[in-house]
Formats: sequence, C-alpha cells, structure tokens
Amino acid sequence: MITRVEQSYKRNLASIIFGPFLKIIEAFFDLLIPLFMKAIIDLNAYQNPSDIPHIISSRLASFIRIFNPSKTAIGDAIAGALIILIMGIVGYAITMCSQYLAARASTNVGTEIRTSLYAKLLSLSKKEREDIGEAKLVTLLNSDTYQVQQGVYLLIRLIVRAPFTVIGSLVLSFVLDWRVGLAFTAIAPLVLLVNILILKQSSKKYIEIQNDLEGLSESTNETSDGARVIRASNQEKQENQKFEEKTRSYKEKSIKVNRLNALINPLTFAITSTVLIVIVLLLQNDLFENRVLVSSTIIAEMAFLAQIFFAFTQLSQISVEIVKAGICRRRINTVFAIESEITSNTNSKISEVKAGEELIKFENVSFSFNDGVYFLNNLNFEIRKGETFGIIGGTGSGKTTIINLIERFYDVSEGTIYYKGVPIREYDLKALRNDIGLVNQKSSLFNGTIKSNYLMSNKTASDEDIYSALKQAEAFEFVDRYEDKIDHPVKEGASNYSGGQKQRLCIGRALVKKPELLILDDSMSALDLLTDKKIRTNIAAIKEMTKVIVSQRISTIQNADFILVLEGGQVVGQGKHDDLLNNCPIYKEIYETQVKRS
Repeated sequence: MITRVEQSYKRNLASIIFGPFLKIIEAFFDLLIPLFMKAIIDLNAYQNPSDIPHIISSRLASFIRIFNPSKTAIGDAIAGALIILIMGIVGYAITMCSQYLAARASTNVGTEIRTSLYAKLLSLSKKEREDIGEAKLVTLLNSDTYQVQQGVYLLIRLIVRAPFTVIGSLVLSFVLDWRVGLAFTAIAPLVLLVNILILKQSSKKYIEIQNDLEGLSESTNETSDGARVIRASNQEKQENQKFEEKTRSYKEKSIKVNRLNALINPLTFAITSTVLIVIVLLLQNDLFENRVLVSSTIIAEMAFLAQIFFAFTQLSQISVEIVKAGICRRRINTVFAIESEITSNTNSKISEVKAGEELIKFENVSFSFNDGVYFLNNLNFEIRKGETFGIIGGTGSGKTTIINLIERFYDVSEGTIYYKGVPIREYDLKALRNDIGLVNQKSSLFNGTIKSNYLMSNKTASDEDIYSALKQAEAFEFVDRYEDKIDHPVKEGASNYSGGQKQRLCIGRALVKKPELLILDDSMSALDLLTDKKIRTNIAAIKEMTKVIVSQRISTIQNADFILVLEGGQVVGQGKHDDLLNNCPIYKEIYETQVKRS
C-alpha cells in the first residue's frame, strides 16, 4: 500500500526511466531519416561521395555506397531506401517496447493508487468519510485515478522524446544551414509562450470541472437512492431540471477548456508555417547557384520543421494531460494525508472477562460532532457479559450514536468507554470488532450470493454454520425455497429481497460470526411482531453471547436484563421493565402508547 501518489511512481521507476530512453533511440532514427534522404539526392547529383560539399551528407553517402558496389544511381536509391526501411523497422520495434513499458507502468500506478485509496477510505472514521463526501470519493477512485494513470502513460511516451526531437531538429537545421537554424530557434519561445499562457488558464478551469463532476455524481447517487420518493412526489420534472442545470454547467466549462486547449495546435501550425515561408525566402538566392544541394537541403529542413511541429503538438498534448494529472494527484494526496482518528495504538491491549463481569462501561461520556454542541451528555452505564441490554428512545435520542461509540466508528469527546476493563482507545481495534456482530438500522447486503455475504462475516463458516444462523434469524424458511439455497444470488442493493428478508439475512450474517457481543440496532423494524419475538427467543437461547438490542418498540426490549432509556442525548431512565414503568415517565408513556392502546 502507498501513502502518497509519488510512492507509486518510485515503485515503477525502472519503466519510467527506461521507457523514455527507448523513445530517445526512436527519435534518433527519426532524425537520421531526413539526412539520409538528403544524402541520396546529393549522391545522385555528385556521383562521388567525396565530391559532396556538405560533410554529413558526404559521410552518409559513403555509408550508402558500402551497400551498392555497382555505384549506379538506381542502386544508391535502393540501398538508401533499404537503410531507411531498416531504421523504420527497428524504430517500430523500439516503439512497441516503449509502449508496453508505458502501458504496464501506468496501469500499475493506477492499480496501486486505486487499491491504496480504497484501503485508505475503509480505514477512515465515519466522520472523516462524511467530511470528504461520497461523491468526491467516487470521483477520486475513478476519474482522478484514471487521469493520473494517463499522465504517467503520456509522460513515458512523450516527455523526453518530444524535447529531444525539437532540440535535435534545431541542431541539425543549424548544421545544414545556420540561417534556417536561427529561424527555427525563433519559433521555440513563441510556441512555448502560447502553451504556457493557455495551460495556465485551462488548469484553473479544470479544478472547477472536477468539482462539477462531483456534483453530478452526488445528484446521481441521490436520485438512485430516492427514485421512489421522487416518483411518489411527482418531482421527476423538477429533478430533471436540476440535473440538466448541473450538466449544462459541466458541459459549458468543459467546452470552454477544450476550446482553449484547441487553440494550441492551430497557433503552433501558424507559427511553423510562417517559418517555412522564411526558409524558402532565405534559400531562394542560393537555389540558382547550386540547385541540387539547396533542393536537398530544403527537403531535409522541411522534414525537420515537420518533426518540430509534430513534437510541439505532442508537447501541448502532454502538457494538458500532465496539468490535469497534477491537479488530480494533489486531490488524491489530500485524502492520503488524512490521519485517521480511529486507529489501534502501538501498545494496544486485549483482555478477557467472565460471564456476569463488566463487558462495557460508559463513564461520564459526552460526544459532539465537532459543532460545539454535545449530542450525548454525561452518560454512565455498564453492560455485563452474557446479559441482554436494551436501549430505547425517540428518534434522534442518541441510540445509534452509542452503538457507533461502542464499535469505535466515533471516539468520545469527553469521558471514557471501557471494554473488558480496558479503555476502548487502548484496546486492539481489530480484536474489538472481531468480538462484535453488528446489524445496522439500514440492511446492507453485498452483490454476490447469500453464502458469499455470510463468509464475509466468518470466512471459515461451513454450510451447516450458515444454515444454523439462517434458522436462528428465521430466514431459513424462504432461503430453503430457492433451488440454489444459500447460493441464491444477491443483486446490487439486495433489490431481489424484501425489507423483512434483508433484515433477517443481515441478522443471520451477524450470528454466523458467533460474536461475543451481538448488537441489533433497530434491525427488526421491518419484521412483524411474531417474527420479531421468534428471533429474540432464538437469540436469548445463546447464553454465552451478550446482546445489545436497540429499538423503538417496547415489546422488543421489555424482557431485557437491563434497559437504558434515552431522551435528547441523555439517560432519563435505566433498570428493568417493571422498575421503569414505575420510575420513568417517558418509558411509561412509550409503553402506554404502544401496548395499552394497541
């Protein structure tokens, strides 16, 4: 796993270095081709290589003559063409090797970043993920990571080749004719200035585009989750309009940036075309004195000019992509830089307690969502091993927040939670969560099969263990009706199961873990009272397991060994059912509302 994007670059450093080196060799062959073309033309005119005035052309002509002992004009042309062809084949082979290295390195970088980022997101606390935002997380994992990957790919392919081609073409143009070399040199600052000015503006716009993309992802997620509410409220038209506005904003900004970047190539072409005219004007007087030599020089210079233009085009392309990749790299690194508050200490502890002993203790616990207002205030209670502990209260009373604190999805703002006599911050986090089987308010099943979902909870569970857990959760009856039994598929979001079926499957998944502490966080709300009672009876039979049952139903928790009553983040009553009826007005009111008047 990596903690910064740059670490992935270092892991693929060999490909990142060797790939561009191969591209230099390829570019070297490309630079030789115009010189060989000039040598073939000059050799045809002068016949003897030593008679050619230009030293480079003379040397290359001598090399061509090695492969043409007959010294005929047609033989010189064929020999020169074969040399150029061989250089092209070798260059192609080198290009394929470089492309392979670029593809492998960029894919490795993308995979490492995506995998490490995914692991990082799983390690963050609930609050830290909420601060980042779900839409941004999706964008970082997909769009930003892909952009960094593309940046590496283009970096290997073009970052060295393009500048080497430009510099090599400039040097050789000077060698052929110093006046043309000066003309070529004049275009480089102009083209660079055009690139810098355009990229400076487009980089600012690209940040806005990525933010708009996050907004689109957020809207898509909200619409997907709340589609039924939207249709039931006849809000399809309004939601479509909102989405169209966001899409229009994204489209307009993208078009502006693309139009801006599209100016690079035409401006570069205009500059190089102007230089081409200058070349002809500079050499036109010499053309009458030595027509063949000047003609071959013009052909070579025009080839170098074409290479310079193509290289600048590549540079503009890579510059745009690298600017994007740099922005995305910084965005990803900001997530990597987050130090999760919820971690195990280096000297974390593990402990054991016996039945009847204190398993969990809240001591003067208060909690705030960092908004300056305490949501839970001075909670004091304990849960003993093997007992059934009920928590009841109205909506927003803090029931689920207590469960999040026990699981260490959040850490307390004040006070201390003890687990098995050890402050929970000092207890080994992995061991803590291995002890707990949690069923949340919202039933969450993952794409796969019933069996694969249960193996997530206990990877060593046998089929018999799974069937036993299904029976305890009163889910065996409907699972047994499937032809493929526990291999029955679970679609995305468990859309092929009813709400009650999902809750029972989730309860079974927690039970197959055989946890020391089972937490049911209002996880039977979609069940009828009879099924609710059967599940509670089955769970009560597991004597060695501690049960924490959170519910808004009196009937679900009234037989618990101890009941905690919450109101507005405070404990307003605790004790057994009968005691609370006599001593806790809020509990009595809930009881009378749900039981006496039902």
